[in-house]
Amino acid sequence: MDFSLTSRDPLPGAVEGRGDGSGAPAPDPELLRRGAVTTGLRHEPPWKRDWERGVMFAAVATTAESTVYDQPALLRKVARQEVLLSIPRRRRLTTRRGAQLLLDHGRAMAPFQDDRAWLGELAGSVAGRDRVDVLRFRGTPHRGVVCDDPRVRDPYRPPAPGTPVVLFSDLGRLRPSFASGAVAEQDEWRTFVDSVIHAGCPVVCLTPYRPTDYSAALRRLVAFIPLDHSISLRHALEATSRVRRALEGA
Repeated sequence: MDFSLTSRDPLPGAVEGRGDGSGAPAPDPELLRRGAVTTGLRHEPPWKRDWERGVMFAAVATTAESTVYDQPALLRKVARQEVLLSIPRRRRLTTRRGAQLLLDHGRAMAPFQDDRAWLGELAGSVAGRDRVDVLRFRGTPHRGVVCDDPRVRDPYRPPAPGTPVVLFSDLGRLRPSFASGAVAEQDEWRTFVDSVIHAGCPVVCLTPYRPTDYSAALRRLVAFIPLDHSISLRHALEATSRVRRALEGA
């Protein structure tokens, strides 16, 4: 639902009049810019402040070998009398691959526009703004994506293999009235997810819905992290590690 908010009372700290004799305070030009809320309402992050960076780290991180030897794995190989071609090392989480962040600008996600902007900033601060490729879309990314100029829609291309693809979307769960073909069907989303996994990229979805609201087939392929204040860092790590292991096993 598209909507806007307008303040009926004087803004705090406003002392100048409009100059029309009404005595009403003059609006701050900065507050009238697109996307600003003129009521002074503060955005409340959907995740706990102590955990928000950790949850985002779990979404954009990938695994890489560390310099520490994996002693349990080494002992298992020795016990099975396997030939040691190399010494196994422990794997650790890293953000050095960056991430591709796909932001859904469809009508169903309009109430979450503040969360959308907040997640974009958070992803950049965690993984590095120069390593996060932010793209906007409607329907699904296969219908075209926007990078900078909203008048130019480019064909979607998955990132380099191993790079996390992080979606901020409901994946067609909510279907606004009169949206018709603007909302993608589940089959279209499944085709998109399959293409990204085929390119060697894990898929993470930040969604306003619970993971159980999606089909079991989709949950096997996508790590769902809900926009929920009760979300735990453990849930985020388990969900993303599951899809990474499945991709590495394939």
